[in-house]
Formats: sequence, C-alpha cells, structure tokens
Amino acid sequence: MNSPLFVVVGHVNRGKSSIVSTLAADDSVAIDAMPGTTRDCHHYRMRIGDAVLLEFVDTPGFERPRQMLAWLKDHETNTADRGQVVWAFFDLHQESDTFHQECALIKPILEGGLILYVVDASRPPSVKEEAEMEILRWTGSPRMALLNPIGSTDHAEEWRSVLDQYFNLVRSFDAQRADFGERMKLLSALREVNEVNREPIERAMHALRDDRRANLEEAAEVLAEMLAEALTLTKQKRLAMDIDPRPYHASLSDRYYDRIRALESQAQQRLKEIFGHRSLEVEQKKIEKLDDDLFNLSLWNHLGLTSAQLITTGAATGAAAGGAIEFAGGGILLGIPLVVGAAAGAAACWWAGRRLPRVKVRGIPLGGQMLQIGPMSNREFPWVLLDRSLLLLDLVSHHPHASRQRVTLGSGTSRGLVSTFSASLRNRFERLFSQLRRTPASEQRERAKSALADAFTDYFAECDLKNSSTVR
Repeated sequence: MNSPLFVVVGHVNRGKSSIVSTLAADDSVAIDAMPGTTRDCHHYRMRIGDAVLLEFVDTPGFERPRQMLAWLKDHETNTADRGQVVWAFFDLHQESDTFHQECALIKPILEGGLILYVVDASRPPSVKEEAEMEILRWTGSPRMALLNPIGSTDHAEEWRSVLDQYFNLVRSFDAQRADFGERMKLLSALREVNEVNREPIERAMHALRDDRRANLEEAAEVLAEMLAEALTLTKQKRLAMDIDPRPYHASLSDRYYDRIRALESQAQQRLKEIFGHRSLEVEQKKIEKLDDDLFNLSLWNHLGLTSAQLITTGAATGAAAGGAIEFAGGGILLGIPLVVGAAAGAAACWWAGRRLPRVKVRGIPLGGQMLQIGPMSNREFPWVLLDRSLLLLDLVSHHPHASRQRVTLGSGTSRGLVSTFSASLRNRFERLFSQLRRTPASEQRERAKSALADAFTDYFAECDLKNSSTVR
C-alpha cells in the first residue's frame, strides 16, 4: 500500500522545513533562517529500514497568494467546481515564473496529498495568510493547521479563531523542541484528518514504537560493551629486571586514559547514529587524568552517585576494594587488604572512591618484569562514565531533528541521572560492575556483559529515560 503523503505548506520562513525534519526524523532537511531557502518541493520519507511509513513534502512558501486567489475568483463558475479551477490555474501557470512557487506547492496537493499548513504562532495573522488559507480550502483536500511558535510572543488564540474556519484540525507543534512523545501525539491527531489514512498512520505509529524499543535495546548493548571494556581495561609494558618501572608510569597511564576516552567517544557516536543524529554536535567535558584524581573534580561533584549513595551501595553489595600497587613477586600489597561484608564494603567503597587504576609490577617467567596499569579499582568510575553516557542518550533519543545547534552537556550544577536511581537499581548495577572486575575469563565476562545489557534494557523499558508517554 502507498504511504500517506503530507504536504507541508505555508508562508515563507514559518518553519515548514523544521516541521518536516522533526516529523520525518531526518537531519538532512535543509533549514535556514534566510527567507526563501526552499524554492522547489523536496520529498522526505519516514523510514524504518527499507519500509516507508509516511512521506512528507517540503514546499516553497507562498509568494503571491493574493494574486493567485484573485485569479481563482475571477474564473470561478460555482462553488462545487473550485477544485477544477485550482487545476486550471496549475495547468496554465506551471511553466511560468510568475507563480512558480504557488504551482510547485499545490501540485502534490492536487495529486492527493494531505495538507499541513504551518503558521508562526508568535506573529498575528495577516491578509496574505488568509489568502493562503482560502486557496487551500479551494483545493478540497483534507487539512490540518500547525501552530509553530518561532518567536517569544504568543498569538495562538488569535490564530485559532481564524484557523478553525479553514481547517479540519488545529494543533500546536514546536518543531525545535518536540520529543518522541510529541511526534506521536501529532501522528495520533493526523489519524483524524482523513479516514482513508487512519489505518496506515496507525501502522506507522506501531512501527515507530517497535523501532524505538529496538533502538533502546541496541543502546543498552552499546553501553554494556563500553563499561565492560572500560572496567577490565589494562595496559602493560615489559621491562628488564634491573629497570626502575616508575619513569614508565606516566606514558603507560596516558595510553590507558587515551583508550578510556576512545571507548567513550566511540560509544557516544554509536548512540547518535542509532537515533539518527550523526551530525549533531554535542560538547561534553573531557575526561581528564590529574595527578591525584581520575576526573576533573568539578565534574565529579555533579555526576555519578553522591558520597552517601556510593557508601550505602557499597554496603548493600558488600563491595570490596583492593590496593593501589601490587608486587606479585614479593607478595606485597600496598593500601588495604581485600575485605568482604556489608560494613567493610561500605568502608572500602569510601576509601576507594577516588583511587586511580590499579598499578602492578610483577616478574615474568622468561625474565624481566611487567608493568601493568588497570583494571580500574575506582568505585565511582563506572557511575560517572555511565552518567555521562545516559545524559547523551537522554538527549539524542528525544532531540528533534530540526534542532541543529551545538548542545552542551554537564555544564550546569544539577546532578546527572544515576543519582535518581532507586536503591535496588543502584545495587543491581553495582553487583554487575563488581562481577566484571572479578571476571577476567572471556566467557564469564560475556555473561556479565550480557547481564549488564539486560539491566539497561529493563531500565529503559520502565522509564524510557524521561518517562515520555507515547500515544496509543
């Protein structure tokens, strides 16, 4: 079956392209503040894989609506023939420059497209726009009006009193801020515009919900892979037995942190691609390695668990922390010994809260010694890394495709998302983090990583990050 066709029309510079970009979830739609950016019609398809769910036409704005309406009225014979008069106008003027834009935008309407008329709700109605609305009524096509607030002032009620005279439905839709839930609400309203398209629009809505669940499951896999590798990451360097390993700590540490940064960067790019935001610029504080801390302290103050949450989570899971430097040959352990139990777990979690990755120097069978940095013993580390990723995922999974400006994450003073986790959810993740630290065998790591992905999937299914409600 053919997918429903929606023709997005309106005056110049009223946000038509932004509407198309957000509804079609397509960031390839050209958006420009300069009037007249769109001179011809462009078709954009809402797809899932190879299946086309809906099709949108981004049209040029009306250029001479009052002159066109005057022509239509001059050639009208009776009200019932108005659609034929619009066809006659198109046939006569489609090759001329005088009404190029009017002919371009009415062609897909005459071919059966449903009308989405976009107005800027921050401006009052004008005579030109009333002429546009009358032309659209003459076509006889099903039509909905969208109030798209571009500026700060609000003339929505004034607009509604006018639009109700010309359109089957009137809805507000902010293309620069609409999240997935708002898109679904608008699609639900579009079902009412025309009975013929109700069923294919409902199919599209079901497909979009299924696709969103699949995307969140894929995101869960991405986060689990990143955290599993980051928690078990080690970097090694072979040295002769008589070489002092301390001068090599800095360079090996740099390699270790570079890999952490690369893991996070790759995961973030994959999250952007999953939700169709490949070109979205997201600015986030860089993971820094300081002499006495893993991250910049200002970042730690706002992301990850609070100190109290970290302690109680460690107590609930019996978390244990090992020492910072271990010499395998002599069996010397610097720091504190391995501890178990709830009380000891809380103490160890507090002690190890800001420790750097474990550093080992051990003898090797063929002679010499092995300097190793990692795995990460810092208990806050996975929570901060997770918080950074969840903030990005929260953004890209809801971000409208019409909004193209650079986005900055983690710049405010409020905390991230993991501090809002329930105690049971925090304990579930902490247990999985601990399992990953203790499972060097690949088979055991895969099981722990799979369990971590399941935990993310359950979390996303329960709250969809922002508890966005989709329309049934």
